Amino acid sequence: MKFLTTYLQHGEEIRYRARIHIFLFLQPAILLAIGFMCYCDEVKITHYLGLTLLFLGLVSLVQRVFVKVGSIYAVTNKRVIIKTGVISRRMVELVLAKCEGIQVVQSIAGRIFGYGSIVVTTGGATNCYYYVVKPYRFKKALNEQIALYRM
Repeated sequence: MKFLTTYLQHGEEIRYRARIHIFLFLQPAILLAIGFMCYCDEVKITHYLGLTLLFLGLVSLVQRVFVKVGSIYAVTNKRVIIKTGVISRRMVELVLAKCEGIQVVQSIAGRIFGYGSIVVTTGGATNCYYYVVKPYRFKKALNEQIALYRM
């Protein structure tokens, strides 16, 4: 949050800040669970398979922790700010006047557990952001700010 508040322009206020859903960690958890079960088996082949799955699960978990910690999705009264990355940083600023389309994509699991992907288009650029908690709130906040900005 400190990064976001120091990055705001004069007179700019945060209207909505989206979070990343915990469902992001499902795939590494499954890999770790299957890897642990295979590792505990007494057959040598499944033992090595278990070690491999534990390694892949751990790498995936660390990568997703960095995604969760290093991502900021915010709507202000002047723009949309999206920052991803801890070590290498990718930052996208979308001026409200340039936002053309906002699309929310939710799978069945996303609808049940309350997460989805947001696709924002501006001109020829398309930006997609995954595992956003309550994506329709993000879309609503963005649409409200666009309407206020254009008045």
